[in-house]
Amino acid sequence: MKYINQLSKSIIMSGLLVCSTHLFAETTVKDLALESEKKVLFDQQHFVSLTFHDVRDDVLKAGDRDPYAISTQNLVQFFEWLKRSDWHPVSLKQITEARQKGTALPRNAVLISFDDGALSHYSRVFPLAKEYQIPVVFALVTSWMNGNTKAIYEAYGQGNEMTWAQVREMQRSGWVEFASHSHDLHQGILANPQNNQQPAAITRLYSATLKRYETQQEYEQRIVQDLKQSHEILRKEVGVSPVAIIWPYGAVNTETEKLAQKAGFPLSFSLGADAVNRIDDGTFQRGLAVNNPSSEDLYEQMKDSIHYQNFVHYAPMRGLTFDLGEFSQDYGKADQQLGQVLDLTSALKSNVLILNAVGDQNKDGIYENAYFPNTYLPVKFDVLNRTLWQAKTRIFNQIYVQLPYSLEQQQSQLAVHLSQQLFKNNTSLDGIILKTDSHLQCAFKTIQEQKCIDQQLQVQHTLQEINNSSKQYSNISNPFKLSLQVHLATLEKGTLSAFLNQFKAQVKLFNFEIDSLQQEQLFKDFLKQIELLSAEQKAQIWVTLSVDSARTAQDWKRIQTNFLTLQRLGIQKLAINQYNSVNAEWVQEFLYTPLSLNQSPLTYRNPFITKTEGKSP
Repeated sequence: MKYINQLSKSIIMSGLLVCSTHLFAETTVKDLALESEKKVLFDQQHFVSLTFHDVRDDVLKAGDRDPYAISTQNLVQFFEWLKRSDWHPVSLKQITEARQKGTALPRNAVLISFDDGALSHYSRVFPLAKEYQIPVVFALVTSWMNGNTKAIYEAYGQGNEMTWAQVREMQRSGWVEFASHSHDLHQGILANPQNNQQPAAITRLYSATLKRYETQQEYEQRIVQDLKQSHEILRKEVGVSPVAIIWPYGAVNTETEKLAQKAGFPLSFSLGADAVNRIDDGTFQRGLAVNNPSSEDLYEQMKDSIHYQNFVHYAPMRGLTFDLGEFSQDYGKADQQLGQVLDLTSALKSNVLILNAVGDQNKDGIYENAYFPNTYLPVKFDVLNRTLWQAKTRIFNQIYVQLPYSLEQQQSQLAVHLSQQLFKNNTSLDGIILKTDSHLQCAFKTIQEQKCIDQQLQVQHTLQEINNSSKQYSNISNPFKLSLQVHLATLEKGTLSAFLNQFKAQVKLFNFEIDSLQQEQLFKDFLKQIELLSAEQKAQIWVTLSVDSARTAQDWKRIQTNFLTLQRLGIQKLAINQYNSVNAEWVQEFLYTPLSLNQSPLTYRNPFITKTEGKSP
């Protein structure tokens, strides 16, 4: 269970799920019900979904041994609130009919599910479902039900799993439905040469013996075979063919969604809260209940899911750019170097790591190698996946990967093909930054020649192709964002807003890189145009300040001042273009204030100062 908890925690801490912590100290359940009745939150072709795990009488209000457990009392209060509120619990059958026949769902529909098949689902949840007449869905790991009990014992204790007889009793009641939680995909499998374990459903298995990743055919065969086995066991034991696969850890992408349909599951559920589910979505998202939420917390979580896109759009980002080529080719030494990078990043409390995915050894604009498995460039060393996973699970950073647009000049469609293979082996990536450098400089002139217009159209096409190819493998629980990077060298009046409008259909973020030390006037012009943008446009802008020319404390102080100026203008997505062992101490000393998201500066400890404490002069 250590793996399960680590994975789930990393998902939550990475910002994939909204679990509201707002407390209504003076608001009663009845008041909340009346408040929700004042308006319809969404229409009859949409629904939200909440998922729970174990239910116990003795769950602590805070700091319980199981962060995914909810107390019986809190669940009773939530069911009580649901009956009085204007929210309407629905079943998988209703969702299927709405999807297939166009039948309207009740307004403000919510699907309630419980994962893993713990005994408390029979002993505590089932009686509540009958009493309050609220339909619930239980997701079962069929191998656990059939004797592979090690994992469920680790999670819930020995003897705390349901039996098939109890499952059939609940099925006959009419208030309970059963979904697959896979047969044996509720585990981590080897994902890279450095022995990281990652979700079995969307990970290409790495064979330490053969020193290779499984082929596409091997991967598809493993997934389809598992799902078909789970489907057949549920059909046989429950007496009804299951219609839904609820993916372990919410790990699913478009590829696995299609494999599930092939195995007989028309409905697919992940985790996440990026939007209210539309009835025609390929995979539906479920909010995860954690930390023993009260009915007020769960109400807020459902309500917040409606506004999740706004939360994400305006969320602050503080990024450090790191070149994977700095790592040793010896995996042991590389791991030590990675640990140092993560320790320093953790001390800074930034929340994004930007990784260079390909290497240009000669600095001649030709990329000779990559740091991830692919069939187009030689793999210098396979370290991207290890870096990504450690950063997400240890320090809860988002991970973006830079791919140079110049790859397209090196070989047609190379950036597109690499982005696809990048996500194929790194499904939890948060995004790709297409690094155009100087290729789009002409777009910031008021008068543009036809050649310039053609260049912009080519970049737009590449962006669209990257979007299309990457979405197939990106984890649906963590929708990836495509960013367009430009190194500004010129900026004529009014061109910034025009540029945003031109590319907004292809990208979520615009990354403008500027050397504010060497190009002071350009930076001032950039600030003037920033002031004229709307709040929504500012939220799309990610400014990367170059630190290449910083040599003195005064230089670093100026960069700090420039970051703070951007913040005052409403730019909350900031990064530096290079982070390494040479400048790490400067970054900690001078850029902590603008780049840290530490909510309590009093807890900050500069790691470089700490190392020297207590030493004799």
